[in-house]
Amino acid sequence: MKLAVSILKSKYDEEKTIKKLNETNADFLHLDVMDGRFVIETTPERQYLQDSIKPLQVHLMVSNPFNYISKYELVNTESIIIQVELDEDIDGLLDFIKSRNLKCGLAIKPESKVNRILPYIEKLDYVLVLTVEPGKGGQKMMKDVLYKIDLLNEYKKEKDLNFEIIVDGGVNDETIESVQNVDIVVSGSYICESDNYQEKIDKLLQK
Repeated sequence: MKLAVSILKSKYDEEKTIKKLNETNADFLHLDVMDGRFVIETTPERQYLQDSIKPLQVHLMVSNPFNYISKYELVNTESIIIQVELDEDIDGLLDFIKSRNLKCGLAIKPESKVNRILPYIEKLDYVLVLTVEPGKGGQKMMKDVLYKIDLLNEYKKEKDLNFEIIVDGGVNDETIESVQNVDIVVSGSYICESDNYQEKIDKLLQK
């Protein structure tokens, strides 16, 4: 299992948060981007992303991803993930992300069914299962949506596909046991609101 750290909610400013993450063995910096339209919240202009030595997983919770993909096509960006619920040309967006030599993914909100992902599944490097409502850090995991992970694993095996499953929302040392069947976990406030990032990461990875 790999670990991505979200900086959406942190004890420190983003510059210091990124520096502290650089000193850990986290695999990715998970970057949530919000426009105030797809979700109510907005995120500020980030000034320090190039300082991250961790590859960036960019999760776009925005209503017009085309305007953001090029903006976040940074030297250290590994992947861009968009929401499957968008009223947009999902195929075209995924193709555009791939044309930038980036990995692509789709995220699915708690109330959405897994079958919304299936028309695009063969294009995907990642499927991100949201176990909280998108937009705010520090929420409790909604365990009643974890069945989606089992469905995706079954489909992945049945169709011999290679996409990786990410879970994002409420991951901490108590809930990590519930999501051992994913490839990547995203944890945010559990790590970033602490003084010792590596200690919290170790607690997650040793489970």
